[in-house]
Amino acid sequence: MLSNKTFPSGADLQGYLLKEAGPGVLTVVPHRRFAHQVWHRQRLANLEKGRSAWEPLSLVTLQDWWAELFRRLWLPVAPAPPLLRLSRWLRAIQAAPPLAGVEADLEWAQALDETHSLLSRHLLPTTDPHPDDSPLVTWRRQVTRLYVELLQEEGWIGPGEVPVYLLTALAEGKVALPEKIFVVGLKMPAPVEEAWLQAVARRTRVVHLQTQGHPQVVQGAYVFPDRDQEMAWVAARLVELAGGEDLPLHRLAVTSPDLDNYAPAFKRLLRELLGPPAGEGGFAYNFSQGPRLSETPLFQAALLPLQFIYGGERREDLVALILSPFYELAPRYRNLLPQWDRAFRERRVEQGWEPLREAVAQKFASQPDLPGLLARLDRVVDTLRVSGAAVRDWQSRLSQSWQDLGFPFGLEERELGQLSRLTALLGDLEAAWGKETLSGGEVIRWLTQAAGQIVLPGPGVQEAGIQVLGLLEMRGLDFAQVFCLGLNSGVLPEPPRPLFLLGPQERPLVLGGTYESQYRFARGLWDNLLGAAPHLVLTRPRLVANEEQVATPLWAHDWQEEKMVPLGQPHPAWLRIPAIQAAFTASALAVSGARPEPPVSLPLPQEFSLTQVQTALGCPCRFLLEILLRIKELPEVEAGLPPRERGDRLHQVLYEFGRSFSKVLAETEGWDHEQAVALLYRIARQLLEGFLADLHWQAEWERWFGGGEDAPGLLTAWLRAEEERFAQGWRWAGVELAFKGLKGPAWPFSLKGRIDRCDFHLAEKDLVVWDYKSGAIPAAKKVFDLLEEFQLPGYLLAVKQGRVQVPPGVGRLRAGFIGLKSTRESELKHQDFAKDADRWEEVVAAWEEGVARLGQRLRAGEYPAEPTPAPEKKRLGACAYCPYPLVCGFTAAAGAENNGEEE
Repeated sequence: MLSNKTFPSGADLQGYLLKEAGPGVLTVVPHRRFAHQVWHRQRLANLEKGRSAWEPLSLVTLQDWWAELFRRLWLPVAPAPPLLRLSRWLRAIQAAPPLAGVEADLEWAQALDETHSLLSRHLLPTTDPHPDDSPLVTWRRQVTRLYVELLQEEGWIGPGEVPVYLLTALAEGKVALPEKIFVVGLKMPAPVEEAWLQAVARRTRVVHLQTQGHPQVVQGAYVFPDRDQEMAWVAARLVELAGGEDLPLHRLAVTSPDLDNYAPAFKRLLRELLGPPAGEGGFAYNFSQGPRLSETPLFQAALLPLQFIYGGERREDLVALILSPFYELAPRYRNLLPQWDRAFRERRVEQGWEPLREAVAQKFASQPDLPGLLARLDRVVDTLRVSGAAVRDWQSRLSQSWQDLGFPFGLEERELGQLSRLTALLGDLEAAWGKETLSGGEVIRWLTQAAGQIVLPGPGVQEAGIQVLGLLEMRGLDFAQVFCLGLNSGVLPEPPRPLFLLGPQERPLVLGGTYESQYRFARGLWDNLLGAAPHLVLTRPRLVANEEQVATPLWAHDWQEEKMVPLGQPHPAWLRIPAIQAAFTASALAVSGARPEPPVSLPLPQEFSLTQVQTALGCPCRFLLEILLRIKELPEVEAGLPPRERGDRLHQVLYEFGRSFSKVLAETEGWDHEQAVALLYRIARQLLEGFLADLHWQAEWERWFGGGEDAPGLLTAWLRAEEERFAQGWRWAGVELAFKGLKGPAWPFSLKGRIDRCDFHLAEKDLVVWDYKSGAIPAAKKVFDLLEEFQLPGYLLAVKQGRVQVPPGVGRLRAGFIGLKSTRESELKHQDFAKDADRWEEVVAAWEEGVARLGQRLRAGEYPAEPTPAPEKKRLGACAYCPYPLVCGFTAAAGAENNGEEE
């Protein structure tokens, strides 16, 4: 006998169950969360009556009931596991007649499997042809026929066939049924579910229990400008309610028909406001669904050895592997491994184990741990570099690699469960493929596909904390207050499902195939939502992805405009967040003019390089971060050659050439251009060996040496300019002249450095110190008026103090730049500022005073963010290439840029 009973709320439905269900009664529940809530109420009721033991109600989902009944039949067939089904779908696709645009891949196998399960649930024929079938549906039926035959040959059945077997067994009297069955929340059963319940009702009493609430429970309906404000408002209300003493947290719930899109941001929001889901103070909140196994850090880390080998041996994958906290490598070699990525980036090595290995072998050759570490990684690469293997062999190889790399390392309790699921997946993969050969890439794809179907439990527990769950999970549940997010049309109800593998005669017959079907389903969810709590709050965003949204048609009343701007007008709940507190604290300090930063107490070295002091004169804060604390920006691997790398290589070539050719000039006392070009060419080839395989360096080589006399390159043109100066009486007095111990009055430290080159004029006795410039040459105004050039004054002072050896009898002393940016006349020249040669004395004096003032500030521990030159309008000055704008707190650069844009 089949009957129905409807309740105005989930509380009334659960109360009825607690009263009527007992021994001999089976309750089929919509989901396990409902069972846990009823068991919790049963426990509290029995404890209140003073009972110490009781028999829990028999609560089971329909799928679990079917699985148990099927197991008891001891049939010669079994439901095929998911991976085995997908592998048989692939074989069926390969055996079927080909269809244009279809590949035998996992995506098509998954789509066919889902379609087959859907048709089975709706008792629709899967292989019988129909005159209205499209070529795609005809092909689907052909593949399905082959798939069913493959399963039958091996004693497997599809999961949708389980109830069909049970119906046969029920008709034969082989299924034992309880005296009474309650069915909760199954308002729109699929045809196979309906057929089963009708057959059962002919043999025992079946009572459908439904919830249909009343709209009067809605205490407010609010529309917000966007999702962020909507979630912020709801979170603030939750915090208010959580602060009360009368309402337990587990009596609060948040739901949404679009929870997948809300959950990630809402998790971050609750963590900011309430902390972690579980802490010393108990449980704060619980999400019914956690991530998929494929999204967990442990799963992704476990596949990193395979991903590195079969993903192209990329730098990013290797760095992720060696720095992963799930491998023992990171803590064991913590002083070495973090530097590897910098070495890869500096050498611009992007992929390939051998070049990556060579990069670190050269960079860290003196590290005693390096040989053993490289040997471990070599073993892993050799173990996994195979063209193909059976799954059992892959299991062995992967396990050996994990052992070599120390995986898993330091797992938490929840991660142990994830590891056991991954291990089970490897076993399922072996069952699916047996002794067939798979490539490493196929193993990754199959494991990722299977792991993507496993949804893990969310953080927290069901019995404590605010409950966050999907709208479908709300069926039959009971709470004190519920917030429902995202109630826009297009979400509730949803549009019809795509179902591209179904024919036009099949789509109207399946749930979700038409607008009418989707509306009926949404109405059922809405009726349950109205019965979930006596206090219901509805919210929705007006804009989603910058598009105006329409409210769900299920709520025909008005929506109240609302907004929530945490930083503009913060709700008291948001003052819990440290970032919000810091923002208001910073504002208060700015108004009061307070300066909370105490002096930085750091020991200063006795000697700095000239380049380091140049950094300090440019900005003391950058000097602190970059030089004293050694916080360096991680180089980005970009297309083309970084300007710094290009300039460094050019300086190396010029130094080696200058040192060698000076000896040639001393011996021959004449300039031989062909000899100079040949020597420069040979030295550049030696220094760039190993780099010229890079197309960018090949282009740079072409830029340096050109295509002959008719198209001279940068360096060949520079040699001509040097030849002209040689003919004018200039001689190279030294290249790469190192100095140290440079002191000035009241300096707390000395300076060291290296002068790129000194030129001496034989007749006039002038001496010029040069700085090579592969970029733009500074204008005279910057050097003599604005005093923004720091290197040249230091070079001149080093010569004056005798820190470098120069020819005797020097007359005038000056400095300049050798421009080597391009072959243009304005960018390839010797700029010695002849018109301002008499001003070098005052420049050096001003520079000495600036270094003295700098020394006093550093000794006092003052490292303010004061860039020199300061930003002005669109010119960012010393901030132009600074990597620390988010650290120092200096904001004038952004302000200057904005001002410039307004003009």
